[in-house]
Amino acid sequence: MLTEKNKRKSLRRPVRYTAWIALKPDELRGCVLSDISDTGARIGVDNTENIPDRFVLYLSKHGTARRACTVVWREPRQLGVSFMTRPTVGERDKLTPKTAGDVASPPLAPDESA
Repeated sequence: MLTEKNKRKSLRRPVRYTAWIALKPDELRGCVLSDISDTGARIGVDNTENIPDRFVLYLSKHGTARRACTVVWREPRQLGVSFMTRPTVGERDKLTPKTAGDVASPPLAPDESA
Protein backbone atom coordinates (compact mmCIF):
# COMPACT_ATOMS: atom_id res chain seq x y z
CA MET A 1 0.00 0.00 0.00
CA LEU A 2 1.35 3.43 -0.92
CA THR A 3 1.49 6.04 1.81
CA GLU A 4 1.53 9.79 1.29
CA LYS A 5 5.31 9.72 1.88
CA ASN A 6 5.75 7.43 -1.14
CA LYS A 7 3.75 9.60 -3.56
CA ARG A 8 6.41 12.29 -3.95
CA LYS A 9 6.50 14.03 -7.31
CA SER A 10 10.14 15.08 -7.16
CA LEU A 11 13.35 13.88 -5.56
CA ARG A 12 13.95 15.20 -2.05
CA ARG A 13 17.38 16.25 -0.87
CA PRO A 14 18.37 15.50 2.74
CA VAL A 15 19.14 18.67 4.71
CA ARG A 16 19.39 19.81 8.32
CA TYR A 17 18.10 23.35 8.08
CA THR A 18 16.40 25.69 10.55
CA ALA A 19 13.11 27.21 9.35
CA TRP A 20 10.04 28.85 10.93
CA ILE A 21 6.33 28.07 10.71
CA ALA A 22 3.98 31.08 10.84
CA LEU A 23 1.14 30.07 13.16
CA LYS A 24 -0.23 33.62 13.14
CA PRO A 25 1.17 36.82 11.60
CA ASP A 26 3.04 37.58 14.85
CA GLU A 27 3.72 34.02 16.08
CA LEU A 28 6.51 31.89 14.62
CA ARG A 29 7.53 28.38 15.66
CA GLY A 30 11.00 27.07 14.93
CA CYS A 31 11.33 23.80 13.06
CA VAL A 32 13.92 21.72 11.23
CA LEU A 33 13.74 20.74 7.58
CA SER A 34 14.85 17.12 7.23
CA ASP A 35 14.48 16.97 3.47
CA ILE A 36 13.23 19.27 0.76
CA SER A 37 12.36 19.26 -2.93
CA ASP A 38 10.82 21.69 -5.39
CA THR A 39 7.36 20.43 -4.42
CA GLY A 40 7.52 19.78 -0.67
CA ALA A 41 9.43 18.98 2.51
CA ARG A 42 9.61 16.93 5.68
CA ILE A 43 9.59 19.12 8.78
CA GLY A 44 10.50 18.21 12.34
CA VAL A 45 8.74 19.98 15.23
CA ASP A 46 8.28 19.33 18.97
CA ASN A 47 4.58 18.58 18.53
CA THR A 48 2.43 18.63 15.39
CA GLU A 49 -0.91 18.99 17.20
CA ASN A 50 -0.93 22.81 17.09
CA ILE A 51 0.29 23.12 13.50
CA PRO A 52 -2.55 24.10 11.12
CA ASP A 53 -3.22 22.21 7.90
CA ARG A 54 -2.02 25.27 5.92
CA PHE A 55 0.71 27.69 6.89
CA VAL A 56 3.58 29.82 5.59
CA LEU A 57 7.04 28.32 6.05
CA TYR A 58 9.90 30.82 6.29
CA LEU A 59 13.12 29.38 4.87
CA SER A 60 15.41 32.34 5.54
CA LYS A 61 16.13 34.43 8.61
CA HIS A 62 14.88 37.58 6.85
CA GLY A 63 11.69 35.96 5.54
CA THR A 64 12.63 36.52 1.90
CA ALA A 65 12.46 32.81 1.05
CA ARG A 66 9.11 31.35 2.06
CA ARG A 67 6.55 28.84 0.89
CA ALA A 68 2.83 28.46 1.43
CA CYS A 69 2.41 24.86 2.62
CA THR A 70 -0.33 22.27 2.90
CA VAL A 71 0.15 19.34 5.28
CA VAL A 72 -0.10 15.99 3.46
CA TRP A 73 0.84 13.71 6.36
CA ARG A 74 1.41 14.01 10.12
CA GLU A 75 3.24 12.07 12.78
CA PRO A 76 3.69 13.20 16.42
CA ARG A 77 6.98 15.05 15.69
CA GLN A 78 7.09 15.33 11.89
CA LEU A 79 5.02 16.77 9.05
CA GLY A 80 5.10 16.17 5.34
CA VAL A 81 4.08 19.26 3.38
CA SER A 82 3.52 20.14 -0.23
CA PHE A 83 4.37 23.60 -1.47
CA MET A 84 1.51 25.48 -3.06
CA THR A 85 3.92 27.15 -5.52
CA ARG A 86 7.28 26.07 -6.95
CA PRO A 87 10.43 28.08 -6.16
CA THR A 88 12.12 30.07 -8.90
CA VAL A 89 15.73 29.30 -9.81
CA GLY A 90 16.93 32.27 -7.72
CA GLU A 91 14.84 31.18 -4.74
CA ARG A 92 16.30 27.66 -4.84
CA ASP A 93 19.71 29.17 -4.04
CA LYS A 94 18.30 30.51 -0.76
CA LEU A 95 17.17 27.07 0.44
CA THR A 96 20.62 25.97 1.60
CA PRO A 97 22.50 28.08 4.15
CA LYS A 98 26.03 29.14 3.23
CA THR A 99 27.26 29.26 6.85
CA ALA A 100 25.89 28.44 10.27
CA GLY A 101 25.24 32.18 10.77
CA ASP A 102 22.68 32.16 7.96
CA VAL A 103 20.17 30.23 10.10
CA ALA A 104 20.85 31.62 13.57
CA SER A 105 17.74 33.75 14.02
CA PRO A 106 14.09 33.87 12.87
CA PRO A 107 12.78 36.21 10.18
CA LEU A 108 13.00 39.86 11.20
CA ALA A 109 9.73 41.06 9.71
CA PRO A 110 7.44 38.24 8.61
CA ASP A 111 5.04 39.05 5.84
CA GLU A 112 2.01 36.80 5.50
CA SER A 113 1.86 37.02 1.73
CA ALA A 114 3.48 34.09 0.00
